[in-house]
Formats: sequence, structure tokens, C-alpha cells
Amino acid sequence: MGVYSLTWVFQTLYHTLPRDQRKAPTVTSQMTPYHLTGADESTTILLSFPTSTPSNGPHPHRSQGIAMSNIRVAADPDEQGTSGPQIRIQGTKGEIQVFGNPFRPESYRVIPKKGLGEVRTVQGSFPAEGHGMYWEADEVARCLRDGKLESEGLPWEESIVIMEVMDEVRKQGGLTYPEKIESTEYPLDL
Repeated sequence: MGVYSLTWVFQTLYHTLPRDQRKAPTVTSQMTPYHLTGADESTTILLSFPTSTPSNGPHPHRSQGIAMSNIRVAADPDEQGTSGPQIRIQGTKGEIQVFGNPFRPESYRVIPKKGLGEVRTVQGSFPAEGHGMYWEADEVARCLRDGKLESEGLPWEESIVIMEVMDEVRKQGGLTYPEKIESTEYPLDL
């Protein structure tokens, strides 16, 4: 299952809330195993959050997100962006479309609801050689340098909720790993 699709859902429907309003979602998922290995080939996850984003104001509603990943089907088959945005964030005031790979988006388009403004596209500015994970590495380096045990940008609590979602998806899909991999004991003799 792809963590980037979950990351975008959590960034939009969980991380935007004040910490005291964040609640774990309920999870419904479907997983298709790859016939040669049994690994998850295709996964679709419906996440239903008991809270909504701050922009919904005094009318709290549930929010849903769909995260999908597939190891054999490309989201951008011709690698030219012809298939459109890989990420779409839809809300009551419009839509945000994110273009490029989910781990290194190149631009996004804001499409407001009729009467709420003009469509605008924003180009990203990224290091020329970066292709993901350097953001995480930089944050770890900052935390180590500053003597912090936890990132303020992505606290342990949020990481744990995401991992619990991933565990539930694996459970619903019947995906298990050998005991040595599943174990929380360290050191492991792998």
C-alpha cells in the first residue's frame, strides 16, 4: 500500500486540524494481492474522519478521503502529465489539483467554486536533483541538531495513527509478514 496517498489524505483532513481536534479515521479497504508473490499489488482505502477541516466552520461534518496505490498501473502512463493530476483535493469551496509525482509535486491548480475567485496555477520550486525523502532527512537532521526527540511538523502521535491505519488495511486485506518482520522486539536476527 502506498504511504504517499495516505500522506496526502492525512495532510488534508487530519494535519490541518488543531491537535486537540484530531481524531483517527475509520478504515474500509480493499487489497488485491499480486499473484506471484502475495504482496499487495493494488490497494484502495476509504478513510472516514469524525471531524472536518476548519473551513467548515461551525457546521462540523465527517470528512472522507480515498487513498489508492498500485504497483503495476502508472498514474501518469506517458510521463507527460497527460492523464491529469494525481492528487485532487475537493471541498465545498472548490478543488486543488496537484501535478507531478506525489513525493515531489511540480505545481498545483486552485479551482474555486463559481463566484469565489479565479482559477490559478502555482509552480513549485524544488532543488533540481531532489526526488523525495530529502525533506524527511532534513527534518531528522534539524531535530538531531536541536536535541529534539520528536518533530513538531509530524509528531509521533500522527505517525502512530498513520501506522495503525496501515495495519488495519493489511488486516482487512489479509496481508501478513513473517513473525521476524512483524515483531516489535529489537534486535532482530533477520
